[in-house]
Amino acid sequence: MMNGMYVVQQGQQYAIYTPQGIQVGYLFLGQDGQYAKDVAVLQPITKALAKRWGIHPGNGN
Repeated sequence: MMNGMYVVQQGQQYAIYTPQGIQVGYLFLGQDGQYAKDVAVLQPITKALAKRWGIHPGNGN
C-alpha cells in the first residue's frame, strides 16, 4: 500500500487500486530490474491519485 492506494505488481507492471478495489491506474515501467526507482516513481503517482479519489492514508503509509 502506498499513500492509501493498493499497488499490485506483476513483473514491472503495476496496477493501482483504491481501498474499495477500483482500478484507477496501470503502469509499465520497463523490464530493467530497477525496482527501487519504480518505487520512487510510484510514490508521487499514488499520492496524486489518492488526492484525486479522496483517499486519506492512515498512519504508517
